[in-house]
Amino acid sequence: MNHKNTIITRFDRQVGLWLSLILLVIAAQLSAHGGFEHVMGTVVKVEKGVLTVKTAKGNVDVRLNDKTEITRNDQKAQIADLKPGTRVVVDVPEGSKDRVAHSVKVGVTGAAPHATPK
Repeated sequence: MNHKNTIITRFDRQVGLWLSLILLVIAAQLSAHGGFEHVMGTVVKVEKGVLTVKTAKGNVDVRLNDKTEITRNDQKAQIADLKPGTRVVVDVPEGSKDRVAHSVKVGVTGAAPHATPK
């Protein structure tokens, strides 16, 4: 009987460990967004403080204000850097009704040219 209790106790510990691991992975996935919706794509236009981003699901408009952080390579950038075709990642607070961008990370414009061998 003692041997059976030992086996059951080990099994319970393993099940508990696996459940804890699964819950940890789920929690990490849920917090990965950090409370922000990520809008990823390319700039279509910027007009009157509204940035239009072409995403895989269609165009998305987000508002820019004086608190919106615009960066390129972790350096401060300007609205003028948001040119059509430029790749961006925009963070908008989840559940935001007015869709004001918290931050805009500016990437490279278009594809890098390929070197041709000589």
